[in-house]
Amino acid sequence: MPPPPPPVAPPLPGSGGSPTVIFNSGLAEGPLKLFSVKIKKPIQTKFRMPVLNWVALKPSQINGTVFNDIDDESILQDLDMEGFEELFKTKAQGPAVDLTLSRQKLPQKAPSKVSLLEANRAKNLAITLRKAGQASEVICRAIHTFDLRTVPVDFVECLTRFIPTEAEVKLLRQYERDRKPLEALSDEDRFMMQFSRIERLNQRMTIMTFMGNFADNIQMLTPQLHAIIAASVSIKSSQKLKKILEIILALGNYMNSSKRGAVYGFKLQSLDLLLDTKSTDRKQTLLHYIANIVREKYPGVTLFYNELHYVDKAAAVSLENVLCDVKELQRGMELTWREFSVSHNATLKDFISRNESRLNKLQEDARIAQDAFEDAVKFFGESSKTMPPSVFFPIFVRFIKAYRVAEEDNEQRRRQEQMLLEKLEQEEQQQEEEETKSPSHKGKRQQQELITELRRRQGKDSRHVYEGKDGAIEDIITALKTVPFTARTAKRSSRFFCDPAHSEEHY
Repeated sequence: MPPPPPPVAPPLPGSGGSPTVIFNSGLAEGPLKLFSVKIKKPIQTKFRMPVLNWVALKPSQINGTVFNDIDDESILQDLDMEGFEELFKTKAQGPAVDLTLSRQKLPQKAPSKVSLLEANRAKNLAITLRKAGQASEVICRAIHTFDLRTVPVDFVECLTRFIPTEAEVKLLRQYERDRKPLEALSDEDRFMMQFSRIERLNQRMTIMTFMGNFADNIQMLTPQLHAIIAASVSIKSSQKLKKILEIILALGNYMNSSKRGAVYGFKLQSLDLLLDTKSTDRKQTLLHYIANIVREKYPGVTLFYNELHYVDKAAAVSLENVLCDVKELQRGMELTWREFSVSHNATLKDFISRNESRLNKLQEDARIAQDAFEDAVKFFGESSKTMPPSVFFPIFVRFIKAYRVAEEDNEQRRRQEQMLLEKLEQEEQQQEEEETKSPSHKGKRQQQELITELRRRQGKDSRHVYEGKDGAIEDIITALKTVPFTARTAKRSSRFFCDPAHSEEHY
């Protein structure tokens, strides 16, 4: 029989009457951990919206994550969703990003087999000894006393390749038992004879390599662990990043709700899809829109990426390899302690006293880095087993980079719009100046002056104007539109034709 549906609880206070569902976040064999989630109502959009193909978290997976305290429905009340629909009212979108990591196995070099051919091995050993520039006795004495000032660690590492094999030791011992003259041996053979007599040779060479590289290893590993710690803590504690995710969840639910139903959270890999969802005119992506919304509605969140520290450095860290290196250092220190307990060498004692506390500090940093990263991954609904730092942090690096590019694109678009507006205003002003210089504009200006004069006269003798017959004002305006000379001529012509006496006198 299928399992019964989760129980529905009464509405929570302040939930607007929306019912809630109770989930069990604990394991079947563990203690019962109940928490409630408010059921989200589906959103009916005016236009058909594209689908954001995010990977949703189940309601039972959000407990204790960043999405647990997110109220994406309140975001929709602050935004112009009609404008959002106008921009993105299309189902066209780019292909989903394949977020699966293609891990290609590098071809592993087959371990080089130690050749028992004396000629080859002797030749390589001769080259190594020549680089040291020390006599065989001096080199062997330095190895016996852990003297890294006489033989540097680089030479020790090279010499480790020539630790005598069982077959070689057998040949050398047989040569001694046969009492053959040592002088007849080559320089390389004589060195190998002395080299093979050093007690616990393998252990001594390992300890010298450990001691010689210890400071460099501490200096290399510490910043990597600190980057993991800083990035994990800052990502988890960033309230601005939380607001960004809240906006993304709100817009994604707005687009998807009527088709797929509302979700309560999403996998971080879904952030890569924001660049694939484009507006109707294909000129901007959903990420461009989000950047604009943040700038206009939530300006305090704009620089959210400044709260995320050392994310780019943490993205380059292989925490698994770092932790293995820390364990190797721990084994090296334990081996050094064992050797000191046997030989009571002063060099070993001095090294242990100076560096044991540094190793303890590194181990503490490693534990903190592990815990901080584990908490951060869980906080975003992910698992550290499937999402190591080399996958987790690059998601944020890519998102920050894409977001800043979107900000720059938006700013460039605003500048272009401003330049276009200024150009149009300049052209309009230039057109007005040209019209001012043209004769027709002079006529218009004279007409405007005449109308102004009429209004002035109208103010002086308003009774005379308004006592006239209907249309008096229009008649006066029509008369004043003619130039003064034409008006005087018209009066003379009237007198000339109406007064014969005047006509005769004129001629």
